Amino acid sequence: MKKVLVATVSLIVMLHSPLARAQDANLPEPVMVVANVLQLTESQVQGLVKMIQDRDAAIRPLAETLQAERVALATLLDTPGADPARVGQAVLDIHNGEKHVSEIAQGAAATFAATLTDEQRQRMQSIIQAAQIAQVLPAFKALGLI
Repeated sequence: MKKVLVATVSLIVMLHSPLARAQDANLPEPVMVVANVLQLTESQVQGLVKMIQDRDAAIRPLAETLQAERVALATLLDTPGADPARVGQAVLDIHNGEKHVSEIAQGAAATFAATLTDEQRQRMQSIIQAAQIAQVLPAFKALGLI
């Protein structure tokens, strides 16, 4: 009961914070939600937005290259008698590109996490745990366990 009360009060405080009412901030809704839930300061919100922009700028050319490599692989696979070595190399190139994109995204997330206070970091950890649990909920629902 005490945890429910604390969670409810926390939610009310978050929703009534100045940041939650900042409709004129012109920030995307996901940024506003993260800012409210983690109770980010203005400078942290600016840092989050910059991190997203930098991350996206770094990933964009890689994503374009990956798309071209996937098209080339599909074309290669549709070619009768395709050279297995070229197919294998194309698959490896795509895998390595995807791995590089993932490393950039993880690095950006770590950079953002480093700006959080201990309390904000705990909230972030709770959200990460909830996301992991959310993945298994459909199985429990399908079996009528919840």
